[in-house]
Amino acid sequence: MIRRLWAASVWAPGVVPEDDPWRTAKRVWLPLFDVIMMSAGVHAVIYGSLLLDRLYGDATDVIGVVFALVAFACLVGVVWPRMWPVEMIGKILLVSLIVGYVFGIILSPSPEQIVAKEAPNWFIVSMILGLIMLPIARLDSLIDEWVERRATRRRGGRA
Repeated sequence: MIRRLWAASVWAPGVVPEDDPWRTAKRVWLPLFDVIMMSAGVHAVIYGSLLLDRLYGDATDVIGVVFALVAFACLVGVVWPRMWPVEMIGKILLVSLIVGYVFGIILSPSPEQIVAKEAPNWFIVSMILGLIMLPIARLDSLIDEWVERRATRRRGGRA
């Protein structure tokens, strides 16, 4: 079973074509990104997060678990290309969670920020928004691949 899983993975020879412009991303950067995102969710559960606690209270653990599970779904989808629908749904959810977090930071300033009339933490907001470019670009690529598969099927070819 392990051999079959490996043979279907992005690391097996021939699974990702040599000319695929996303080859290195599929084999290195996207799995690494998803593992780091899983780690973020796990760390939110184990160690907590002052910012998540302030924004969402006792829901921090639930948010951490959901985040880790969504990132795991993204990882499964990227590592095993036949699971692309799982990755697509996972990427949509992951980007949505991250954007929701950004809006939470902007719309819910801490009491200290309100008293001091400080702006939201634009540094954190900018960093987070910069980091979601990879999953957004991948989502765009997944949509392009999906459209191409549908077009091929309609033309009578096999996708």
